[in-house]
Amino acid sequence: MNRYQKIAWLNLIVIAATVIVTSAAIAVEIRIRGYSTVGWWFVAFLALLKFTPRMFKKPQSPGGVVADERDELILKRAVSYAWSAFWLVFVALTFLSFLVVGPRNSVPTITLPLIALGAGLFLKVACSVAILVQYGRGGNDHE
Repeated sequence: MNRYQKIAWLNLIVIAATVIVTSAAIAVEIRIRGYSTVGWWFVAFLALLKFTPRMFKKPQSPGGVVADERDELILKRAVSYAWSAFWLVFVALTFLSFLVVGPRNSVPTITLPLIALGAGLFLKVACSVAILVQYGRGGNDHE
């Protein structure tokens, strides 16, 4: 498994763990108090996503290979697929919030940062999945 696959797996693990822990904390707090304010604190675990490229360092030797042409092509495709999916989801979420609330009402202010956070997480998940799928299609000959 190369550096980019490790980064993609760690991104998926951090995002899944954050969603699970945050959802559980919100459910428990809603059950106890009737409303939740603690959920935003658990989203801070997503700060680990900023450090994933540093966790899997590049080779220290001057002749060490970081990535070849295939790796660069996979990364470019993954980012392209992720951004395409991101815009589809972002537009769908904004129109869905409009359809749910209706034209005569206003969207609650908490909805807007949640849409941005959800779309950003979707972007990271889509990019990581695209990387893993593209490496998985190569077979054993390309490793």
